This record gives sequence, structure tokens and C-alpha cells, in this order.
Amino acid sequence: FGVGVGEVGVEALDLHVGRAGRGFEEPLGAGVVHSDPLHARVDLQVDARGGLAGRRGLLHVPKSGQGGDGEGEVVLEEQGDLPLEDLSTAHAFPWMRYVQGVVAEYATRGIESPALDVVIASSLPAGGGLSSSAALELATAHLLQAVVGQSLSVADRIEACVAAEREYAGVPCGVMDQTIVEQGLIGHALLLDCGRHVATPIPLSGESVAMLAIHCGVAHELAQGAYAQRREECATAAKMLGVATLRDATLDALVSLKSEDTLYRRARHVVTENERVRLAVAALKNGDWSRLGRLMLDSHMSLKEDYAVSCDELDLLVDLALAESGVYGARMTGGGFGGCMIVLADRARAEAVAEAICSRYGAQTGREPLCYQLESAAGAGELCATL
Repeated sequence: FGVGVGEVGVEALDLHVGRAGRGFEEPLGAGVVHSDPLHARVDLQVDARGGLAGRRGLLHVPKSGQGGDGEGEVVLEEQGDLPLEDLSTAHAFPWMRYVQGVVAEYATRGIESPALDVVIASSLPAGGGLSSSAALELATAHLLQAVVGQSLSVADRIEACVAAEREYAGVPCGVMDQTIVEQGLIGHALLLDCGRHVATPIPLSGESVAMLAIHCGVAHELAQGAYAQRREECATAAKMLGVATLRDATLDALVSLKSEDTLYRRARHVVTENERVRLAVAALKNGDWSRLGRLMLDSHMSLKEDYAVSCDELDLLVDLALAESGVYGARMTGGGFGGCMIVLADRARAEAVAEAICSRYGAQTGREPLCYQLESAAGAGELCATL
């Protein structure tokens, strides 16, 4: 159950387009010919276990970081060349493997990349649980389509990007991140049936509420095993229960797993989270923000205690958020082990809540958290053809 999100205001998009343009002008001596927005994803409740869940020539890619003054300076964190005649060898830069995977997957579908110079400018924190990888994949996919003049269907485009992350980045991801980044709608959340690959827009009608994303300062590394381990545990639990995926399991059936405590807790998280997704949809439709906030907190506690993917820093952020007036609920977002917390709060209190949480978190941990106020946004697509 996800929400495609972007920074508030068109100024943020203008800033990144400008940064990308300067990225061409300074090291490459070229002008911008195409630009795609890199949108984030936040999840309010999510289950990736087949359930309901509510990025001969060279491709030269400099990556623009968040440094600089936003006006005249471009900080190129890394520059990488991707040999188009050898897409099977994993690139030395992990972030380049997402680009490599999309280029390779498109090539297998008959859309081959020409030699290109590409600048990536983004404010999404890597390892922040906001799907910077899926954003990069879909931006790359749309860029290729615009340059070559050939397109995949929406479903095939998502499939290619999921395959890129699994096969080239080594992350056994589900389909939620790529789906919401591709199919997000302004003013809507997206209810995703992962088993049937059906996405249903759910209106976000609450002008009185705001969403904040606050980065705890600890980056997750999903490709290093823990994420894959959770998927394997869920698959094992499903097999022991005699169901194809845990979306088909019931709480009563989980009794047979109690002798396997870890598998029992993993399965309990999935089954209860799927139910929370259904309840969250009803809360959204009714504008029941208190109910949605409680569901978010229940989800976080389940992710912490049963799925075991939270961390001390995220737990502290949630506690600090819940201590603030005007906050309905909070939970970690993304794959866990670091990254961001999402806060649902009164819009009138959003700025004060963000300042209080960040100040107290910094005082207790010595870390300086990043905070974003979010609005639902449209999915990936072309920003401009010429500048």
C-alpha cells in the first residue's frame, strides 16, 4: 500500500533539472535534451509476500550528489562508464548496476541503448527506504524510450525494472516499489494486489493532514542478505502451512508453526499486515486519520517485533514522533535496517513536529536527520524534451 511522493513544490523539480543541466555543461560540455523526475515511494502498510501492498559504445553516467549551493555548483559524486557490448559483468559501482540492469533488460526486449552521456541528479537519500533504486530504474527506462523512440507497455516496463534490481543489483525485491514509482497518481495512494498485479488508486482527500519522511541517518543495504533471508523465511513458512504464499494463510492456521518461533513470527507479521492494509484503505476513504495512525503504529511494532527489520534509531524516531501533539501515527518505511520513518500529522503542526523530532533525535544520537514534507505525485515520466 504505497504512495508515490515528491518534494513539495515545482521549485524542487526546477532545482534538480538545473543541476542536471549544469552537470552536462561543466564536465561534458553538452546541453540537456531529456529529463525524468526521480520520485520516491513511501509505504503506509506493506506485505511483499504475494499479498496486498498499500529505477559498440559507452553509457557515461555522472551522478550528481546533494552538495553544492543549489545555484552554480554541481558536485559529481561518481562517474561511471558502462560498456554496452558487455552488460553481463556487474559494474564496479553498486548504484550503476540499477542503470545497467535496465539497459540490459531493455536490450533483451529489443530496445537497445545507443551511446549516451547521462547525468543523474536526485535528492532521494540512498538507502533511505524511499525506493531511490526503483526511481533510478524507471527514470532510466523512460529515458531509453524517449531517446530510442520505442516503448514497452506499463506492465513490461515494470517487469523489466524489477528484473534489473533482482538480477543485476542482487536484491530479491517485490513489485511494489517499481509499480508505485511508475503508476503513482497525484492525490492518491495505490492499493497493490501483488499476487494478481492489480493496482487500485485510493484518493488522499485529507487537506488537513501531512506526511513527513525523516531519515534516521543509518542507510540500509538490502543486498547484503537480511532482506533475502526474510523472503526465504516467509517462503518456508508458507510451504509448511501448505499454501502458495502467506496471503492465503490465516491466523488460526499459524498455530501449527508455534514450535518454529522465528517462522511463526514472520508469518504472523504478514497475515496481520495484510489485514491492516484492508483496514487502512477503509480509514483513508473515511478520512479517519486517528484510525490510520493507529494502524501505522501497529504496523511498526509488528515490523519491529515479528519481522525484526527495524533498528534502534528508527524506533527512537517513532517514539519521538508519538510524543508530539498533532501526530496521528508513525512507522518505518521501506525494507528496514535503517532509512526513513513516515509520520502522519496535522498539516498545521507539520513544521513544528518536524523541528521537534529532528532536534531531540540529534540531541540523543548525535546524528543530523534529514526531513522531507511529502505530497503524492504522478509516476515517472518525461519532464521536458529540450532546455
